[in-house]
Amino acid sequence: MKKFFYLFLLAVMSISASAQDPVKCGDYFYTFNSYNGNATLVRHPYNNDGYVGDVVIPDVIVTEDNVEHKVTSIGTRAFSGCNILSVTIGSNITYIGVRAFAYSTVASAIIGGEYYESIGTARIGDYAFYGCPNLASIVIGDNVGSVYEGAFQNCPSLSSIVIGKHVWGLYSSAFVGCNNLKDVYCYGENSPSIYYGRAFADDQLSSLTLHVPEAYYGNYIWSNGDDNYPWQFFGTKEKLQSTELAKCATPVISYNEGTISFTCATEGAEFNSSVEYVESEFNNISEYPAPSHFRVKAVAVKSGYLPSDVAVQEFTLPGYVDVKTGEYKQGDVNKDSKVNVADHVKLTNIIMAP
Repeated sequence: MKKFFYLFLLAVMSISASAQDPVKCGDYFYTFNSYNGNATLVRHPYNNDGYVGDVVIPDVIVTEDNVEHKVTSIGTRAFSGCNILSVTIGSNITYIGVRAFAYSTVASAIIGGEYYESIGTARIGDYAFYGCPNLASIVIGDNVGSVYEGAFQNCPSLSSIVIGKHVWGLYSSAFVGCNNLKDVYCYGENSPSIYYGRAFADDQLSSLTLHVPEAYYGNYIWSNGDDNYPWQFFGTKEKLQSTELAKCATPVISYNEGTISFTCATEGAEFNSSVEYVESEFNNISEYPAPSHFRVKAVAVKSGYLPSDVAVQEFTLPGYVDVKTGEYKQGDVNKDSKVNVADHVKLTNIIMAP
């Protein structure tokens, strides 16, 4: 009887631990491992749209009871479908869950950082970034060991991949369906092995450029048979003089006479941007929220470079004086003496086509 009660108690404790309510700490919600206290970032439990903006996963969080917890994993679908711009994931993360960022609007991602043997190597889970239409560049850091099935599959804007020094394995379809992919930078001494299929589509290889440090070049190019598939079949191979990546300069954002513009000291950089309304005022007739003050964020990206820091700039839109009331109103973007939905359309066109 005592044995039965003990087993029953363990079962109840297990159910309670797995069903714990997420705890908000900073910008995100977490659950905690009852054995080591490590935290898993989970999906927003109260907002169907999930998280928004720039995602920076902290290495450590401190809860209200003043206890530190390492953030070691990102849960299943934690950011799936979310309206996010960039993702930065630190060295403590050892696992990115299934479809964690799938179908999101993320434009650039830095995954992992410095390599610590005592922690082990991180794993990017199945379909973690599947079907992200805006994802243009990814940096897979030195503490990542494996990229699992379909992790970046069907990302049509993806043009540049950086694969860190300790990535040993790429799994089936990891980069299949990335039809705009042009440049793959590999910094490991030995080429990553491919498991259970093709990580890249066969008909894609001839159009790709492989960039490898000169000291390791032969480990990717000179091999017998399929030992080094697919690296020796890339259409173009280039030798890198350095084993370290440069970082894009932080862009400068300007607004002048109805036009948003971006500039960057890194020649040839492209820009990913987003806009947020900081405050709104209501038109007396339509009661429609009119734009007046907005915040623009931008990230500079370039093949073979780390994405830039996020640039942030706020602007106040032109205003007008209501001739009947003498009241000054902001948000008349199209200068028709009205503040209404047409101003929203004009502003959106400005932001979306800088």
